Amino acid sequence: MTAAQTNSIPETLAISSTPEQENDARVIPTVPKYLARGLDLKRWWDEVERKGGPENQFPLERSFSRPTRSFGFYDNAPVGGSTMPVMGNVQEMFYDQTRAPASLNRESAEWMKSQLREFVMKYFMRISSFRQPEAYVNSAISIPPPAFQFLSWCPNPTAREVGFGFSQLFHKTLGSGQIYSVPTYQKHAIVDQRAIGNTLEWIVLKVRIFDFTLTTRPLGAHGPEFVFGENEESYLVVNQDFVDFKDEPFATDNGRTVLGEYGIGYSFVKSPTAGPFGYGPGAFDAAIELIKFRIYDTGYVSVRMIFVANRVHQVLNVVVDPVDWSLRFADTMSLGLASPLLQPVRDLLARLPLRFTFDPVSAYISLADGISSGYASEQFCISMETLEVLFLLKHFQQHYQAVLGSLLTWRLVEDWLNPDKLPPWVVTGVTV
Repeated sequence: MTAAQTNSIPETLAISSTPEQENDARVIPTVPKYLARGLDLKRWWDEVERKGGPENQFPLERSFSRPTRSFGFYDNAPVGGSTMPVMGNVQEMFYDQTRAPASLNRESAEWMKSQLREFVMKYFMRISSFRQPEAYVNSAISIPPPAFQFLSWCPNPTAREVGFGFSQLFHKTLGSGQIYSVPTYQKHAIVDQRAIGNTLEWIVLKVRIFDFTLTTRPLGAHGPEFVFGENEESYLVVNQDFVDFKDEPFATDNGRTVLGEYGIGYSFVKSPTAGPFGYGPGAFDAAIELIKFRIYDTGYVSVRMIFVANRVHQVLNVVVDPVDWSLRFADTMSLGLASPLLQPVRDLLARLPLRFTFDPVSAYISLADGISSGYASEQFCISMETLEVLFLLKHFQQHYQAVLGSLLTWRLVEDWLNPDKLPPWVVTGVTV
């Protein structure tokens, strides 16, 4: 791919060979913009945490008999030279604990530290998605025709994955500034995060968020249901400021000693192609995610996840184009014969401002609030804030599942420092 094919970026040398890679390359010109926005959020968040955390916090979920805590928050952050209303959530949960006598705890914790460091920095993003168990189907049984499938009692398994499916798309080398595409066979073997800032300036990832569906019923429990998103995808960019690597012990405010802290993070990059959703994965104006693992001198391991994004200002992008609809209908009814005849009309009407987009969800909320003088928001929770909290709660649940699922893989491997004994799917990042 030449520089001209990537919107004339002088330092770009991207080698792409498939239509999918060519389409993904369209995101490259916007990477600097959204990386800068993400770094603004990261610097703001670091300062907020240093001062004790955001002031406008609210409870997000309740955990029963589980060592986890979380909260959501609203605030304002300086992003791109202006103030941006933001929201987010923080969740912290127990991950693992060494099992050793007290006399051996420090030695055991040091060994576990080296294991955790390798796991988080190199392999966590490769094993963060999981396929749920499904019914076994005898391959000898033929599948009935679609018209008669409703009569069949045979198991009909559907592959259901949870968590986050990361793939790497582009790397930018440090110093030379060259950007190259990652070969397809290596796209799930996410690069060791310790290389970022040493040999790589940044990497562009794509994440598929499995089972991400947000549902709401505007007209109550018996009304129609809106479903927002399913298996959503988003572009991400990582540079050294998002990689957390503290290998020397340090003390926390409460006097506990942390042997090491290792974390990954990234800034979201808005998709170059607008989709039907005005908010969420692929549609953030600015957003970051930070996932940090800590191991203490007692062998206790925790994981802390921080998400910050711009607040919701639009939920759906519904395109209204009466001209296109009419011409398509005429073309369909004429079996394609009208298309050549109507092309001049299409070109003429395309110049008129007849095409627009609107958000029916935002419109409904404003209408309900206006008619009821605020009663709909106060008594029936019909508000944008309700959707924001639902979004943050779904975000919490997705990350909780992903981290909990990774624990099984973490415990499965006897020695993360011995690549010869790692399962093939851990090395390649391709689940089986």
